[in-house]
Amino acid sequence: MKAFLTGCDSNTEWQLPWFIKNYQKHCNLPLLFADFGMTEDALNLIAPFAENVVKTPRTGWFSKINALEHYSRMYEAVCWVDTDCQVLSDPSSIFRYTEKGKLTMVKDNPWSTRRPELGDWYNSGVVAVEGVTPMLTTWKNEAAKGNYVGDQEALHGYIAGDLMRRISTVAEAPHKYNVLRLDLLDNNVPKNPVIMHWTGQKGNLEIRKQMTS
Repeated sequence: MKAFLTGCDSNTEWQLPWFIKNYQKHCNLPLLFADFGMTEDALNLIAPFAENVVKTPRTGWFSKINALEHYSRMYEAVCWVDTDCQVLSDPSSIFRYTEKGKLTMVKDNPWSTRRPELGDWYNSGVVAVEGVTPMLTTWKNEAAKGNYVGDQEALHGYIAGDLMRRISTVAEAPHKYNVLRLDLLDNNVPKNPVIMHWTGQKGNLEIRKQMTS
């Protein structure tokens, strides 16, 4: 069985109704949750999925790695999707691109263009794994060094400047599975995007606009 996974704390749980609505409109695969410190209201909202909720100790930006590790032991393949991602069509075809032992991710084109000095960046808003993936532990250990502001930076720090390490770590998925807000500004949106990732404060404004329209 394959599944999708998301998670949040009390600061971003307001996105859940919007996220769940978009997901259920386009996908029938199980939707799993990681509780990083949600309020009782949010937990009541996801009560229909109660059997699919894991309470993960909150570790800042690195919580999703723990959640992926947990569920990768239970499912054939799992794909994490941030709650600020808008599912526009069925995302389940991303599992065609998973490879054993690797993190399936989309190249972060805006960051790769703006900060090219250490090679390609990969955006951690959408991450798929196939079964138990030791690379998740490697990623978590790198993040735990405390030298990074987020999980994406930790992964980049691990693979930057080492082509063979990058090849053995990341299985690249097509751009359409994680189209960033900055891709809109860069006029770099692929045909038929599957997931639109509304990053940052400006992205939050767009999400709120959609929720009230």
